[in-house]
Amino acid sequence: MKKPTDDRGAPVPGAGPSDDVPGGDGRGRHLSDPLDILRGRRILLAVTGGVAAYKAAELARLMTRAGALVRVVMTEAAARFVASLTFSSLTGEDVCLDMWAREVTGGGGGHVRHVAWAEWAELLVTAPATADFLAKLAHGLAGDLASTISLAYAGPRVTAPAMNAGMYLNPATRANLETLNSRGHRVLDSPEGLLACGTSGPGRMAEPPAIALEAARALGGGRLRGKKVVVTGGASREGWDDIRFLSNRSSGKMGLSLAMSAWLMGAEVVYLAGPAALVPAVPLEGLKVARFETTQSLLDLLTEIISDAAPWALAMNAAPADYAPAERVRGKISKSGEPVTEIKLARTPDILTGLGPVKGSCLFLGFAAEEADLEEKARGKLLRKNLDFIAANRAGGPDSAFGSETTRLLLISKTSPAVTIGPAPKFQAAWDLWEAVASA
Repeated sequence: MKKPTDDRGAPVPGAGPSDDVPGGDGRGRHLSDPLDILRGRRILLAVTGGVAAYKAAELARLMTRAGALVRVVMTEAAARFVASLTFSSLTGEDVCLDMWAREVTGGGGGHVRHVAWAEWAELLVTAPATADFLAKLAHGLAGDLASTISLAYAGPRVTAPAMNAGMYLNPATRANLETLNSRGHRVLDSPEGLLACGTSGPGRMAEPPAIALEAARALGGGRLRGKKVVVTGGASREGWDDIRFLSNRSSGKMGLSLAMSAWLMGAEVVYLAGPAALVPAVPLEGLKVARFETTQSLLDLLTEIISDAAPWALAMNAAPADYAPAERVRGKISKSGEPVTEIKLARTPDILTGLGPVKGSCLFLGFAAEEADLEEKARGKLLRKNLDFIAANRAGGPDSAFGSETTRLLLISKTSPAVTIGPAPKFQAAWDLWEAVASA
């Protein structure tokens, strides 16, 4: 992949893909956070003339801080809302507004900027995209620099509409959005809320963190595109009374990493999270989050989802309780002078075994946290529960399954040699895990 050059044709230090960052196929190393996918990537941000242009400044900041090389092109109307100096200060790059400026390249030649910038970019993000600009995109009009670059650009796109609700719901705008979607544009939904005109309804621009993650997804390689994935994460809570419960130390960090990495690789994801498990900070299209409370409720949710949706894979990373109080007391058990010396426990359902009748062609990826004899115990669980893969790690110590920012996994299948993943940040390990499963 060609790296960016300066006005003399020399490579820009630190810009463009390298061996240490994700390439065009989404693979890479040193991924501790989803936005690390943007590191070294060349992103063109087109800002058009809506009130939401001020949010585009935050988007430029997020992508630049993630390590992306961001260039901004603005319409004249956008410059009435936010000064170009704001974007150049945030990105360290010149902002382009002039249709007739020329881009000098190496070798003494040159061509107009809309061609040079369109060839330079790996991703075009338009935020905000006004109704007028969407109409230009849909009908191939190129009357200013931003629309001309958009017409000349041939790579992946993320477009975030922003306008009044009446304009957004107008049949002409809806038709333009459908046209762009049919051409492969990634047009984001506009969430409902209070608009600049004082009314409420659809038409708000998606929030900058969500757009930045969509940019990462567009550059994530698409290894799991078209696949449906179910991920579970976090601990269950088994009630003793209406206040107290039995649980464990699972934070859901690995579950969230598995859900986010699958989504960034293009999958449609359902993430079932325990009541205290971490979930995505912003709503994301194509990543549905639902909560479970008890082991039984998780089994019920999974049975319904796998029966109806026929997913490609289930990653069972949640830590449901093996035991629950045999009797659930209604209300609160009052503290008395006598200590509680005994709580009777009953076994909870075995989820993976219970899902056997609805498994079908779904790949089951289980997890095992063990203190010793890691591979031997994991292989036993693999066979006992009819899993396709199992990822085993330590229940304690460095790179533990619980409470650690990093992990070390041993991925085992029935047909292939065991694969060691890590030690690595949990997001990197999750990414590598999906790569290994998809390649098996």
